[in-house]
Amino acid sequence: MEEFQVNSMQRIIIRIGVLLLAICRTVYCWMFLYWSFTAIYVVGKNILSLARTHCIERGDIISNITLTTYSIVLGIAWWMIFRDKPALKQWAIAANLIFIFTWFPVLFRNWRIFLNNELGWWPEILIGIFGIIIFCIPYHGWRDRSLAPQVSPIRAGNE
Repeated sequence: MEEFQVNSMQRIIIRIGVLLLAICRTVYCWMFLYWSFTAIYVVGKNILSLARTHCIERGDIISNITLTTYSIVLGIAWWMIFRDKPALKQWAIAANLIFIFTWFPVLFRNWRIFLNNELGWWPEILIGIFGIIIFCIPYHGWRDRSLAPQVSPIRAGNE
């Protein structure tokens, strides 16, 4: 009887862990959509501002192209997760790498700005690291009962 309780407890723990993983993936899915739209909005505002002033610098063009690329990658990652496509893991990891390495252009352009704002980058870096961990864990859906170890009814009935 004791072995049955351990297996039953293991199944409960596994189900709770898989449910938490599903919740984290869902949160990341909607965060990707939000940040994709935010990047699109920022690029749109920047382009309107540049069109009004007629003053365009190389740095403005590079930052707008970078933000547009980020927006596209985040949007594709959202779509892959939302539709449960086979390539969702690769796109989600790419989107999380954006959060980790988004400060690299600032580091190469002006390292003093990076050092002054170093603490401001840590939340994004941690979001990216946790996202990579979450999307590297094998996941088959939280409703899939085949993930939990099964106890044969014959063994459970004999004890």
